Amino acid sequence: MTKEELQQYQSLESIITTASLTPLFQPIVSLKTHEIFGYEALIRGPSDSPLHSPINLFDAASRYGLLAELDLLCREVAIGQFGQLGLNAKLFINTIPAALLSPYYPHGLTLQFLKQAGLSADNIVIELTEQYPIDDYELMREATAHYRDMGFSIAIDDLGAGYSGLRSWSELKPDFVKLDRHFMQNIHEDRQKRQFVQSMIDIANSSHCRIIGEGIEVREEYLVAQRMDLHFAQGYYFARPNQRPKRELDSALFAQRNQRTIVSTGKPRSDTLVSSLLKQLPPVRTWHSVNHVGERFQSAVKLVALPVVNDQNQVCGLVWRDEFMTLYASRYGRDLHGRKPIQLFMDHTPLLADINLPLKTLSQLITSQENQQQSIFIITEDGLYRGVGSLLDLLRQITKMQITMARHANPLSGLPGNVPLSEQINDALKKQRDVTVCYFDLDNFKPYNDIYGYGKGDKVISKTAALLTRHVNPELDFVGHVGGDDFIVIFESADWKLRVERILRDFECLYAELYNQEHLDAGGITAQDRYGNPMFYPLLALSTGAVTVSDFATIQTEADLAEYASSAKSAAKKISGNSLYVLTSKLAPRIAATEG
Repeated sequence: MTKEELQQYQSLESIITTASLTPLFQPIVSLKTHEIFGYEALIRGPSDSPLHSPINLFDAASRYGLLAELDLLCREVAIGQFGQLGLNAKLFINTIPAALLSPYYPHGLTLQFLKQAGLSADNIVIELTEQYPIDDYELMREATAHYRDMGFSIAIDDLGAGYSGLRSWSELKPDFVKLDRHFMQNIHEDRQKRQFVQSMIDIANSSHCRIIGEGIEVREEYLVAQRMDLHFAQGYYFARPNQRPKRELDSALFAQRNQRTIVSTGKPRSDTLVSSLLKQLPPVRTWHSVNHVGERFQSAVKLVALPVVNDQNQVCGLVWRDEFMTLYASRYGRDLHGRKPIQLFMDHTPLLADINLPLKTLSQLITSQENQQQSIFIITEDGLYRGVGSLLDLLRQITKMQITMARHANPLSGLPGNVPLSEQINDALKKQRDVTVCYFDLDNFKPYNDIYGYGKGDKVISKTAALLTRHVNPELDFVGHVGGDDFIVIFESADWKLRVERILRDFECLYAELYNQEHLDAGGITAQDRYGNPMFYPLLALSTGAVTVSDFATIQTEADLAEYASSAKSAAKKISGNSLYVLTSKLAPRIAATEG
């Protein structure tokens, strides 16, 4: 055993002997009632120890044969703290199958812990993590049956991330299955993930099991989970793990806001909506005869289809020329069906698109459908018929938008540059949209470039761009790259401040891959200043200046907004580390005077 290994072993022994563990609790939310159903207990080691991370902690315990002891201690401190908090919900406790099956594992103590904490077994869910293999399923079935007999529920954690996957589900017949966070992240943008999750929900419903989606961080992921009838969800979108977790959640998290039509394409909004594809085409009524429709098709040889509406102008269907003429032109078609109403022969499920729907959303909707042969779609407004659109025109418009984006995109980040950014700002001002503009600037970037080189510097820029993009709502917000290490985000999301806080938090997580250990330990780097003298520079940081346009009656033009945003950014840069400074009308004159 090396000196370093000996120190780690002694540290682990000390942690177990002194019970130096901190339990955190993260809510598990019912997507049916929008209430907290339970809490998962998450363990952390001492904050000043390399074993603070649960991964490092359990890896060390496995390496030194102390897995059973650590697992039991985690259970004891989690139950004890949960009892003190008096939370009226289920407690989910992680356990490793290898520890549970260890001959050294002292059984029967869990009920004793519960009694001391004033809890009952039916409030406890034992989570079996999928990240470690189950070698003996027969023994595992006996162990889980033992816990069930005492009143506990069983869950499989991280399904899809580990070794045995569906076999564990089949063999152990758990009460809950927790899907690995991989399948929930960006599920709104990934059709295959949605199909996988839906399959798991279907299996769960047929086996009297309930699915919990882990790792939901943004509203779009939550909305997909809600639409898919997922039973429960967990993630930063609802709440972060905490020693004193939330007892109730903000109802705004579950509000079904109307879909808005702001898009982040860098073109004027009128060119990015279905309205730009609208073509007028007089429809036929449900009671019109087959003969009437035949005359319409015969008088217009290029007519592909005819929409069918009722007397309230609501869309009922679509008549396709090829199918109709096959029937109508047959030997007895006209004689047999000529006087019948056309509603008997129409396609009852045509593709409908609201006039204010973003073209990008329509394109995703079309490509996700199994039947992609339809060449036109019906355009509606407030549920009423307005006209038709062509898939060919949609393709042309999407291509045009992509070319425009590519022409004005920053080559390093791939984000829209100054031209589309200017268009978005002017559109927001013209239409008086309620937007907050955030100016992001990287502090200490030049000395980082000087020490680590332009390759690593470019990596910082691209990772910052990806970070900003990941935390915005693509249907409401716009991310632009001004140039260099400056970025602008036009937020229309009501929770913009929370999104910025997540951006700043996640930026700190990049340090480990951007710096070597020497600079991380020092908290910065020493580089030459502009005069060639050595100077210490702290680690990279994101300074964020925010301006909510509606707070300033004096913001009338893009130049006005740029001036205020620059003032907010300057104020943020005076704050040490990653920062957010929100400029208000009261503070603006003071900052302007200071800068002057």
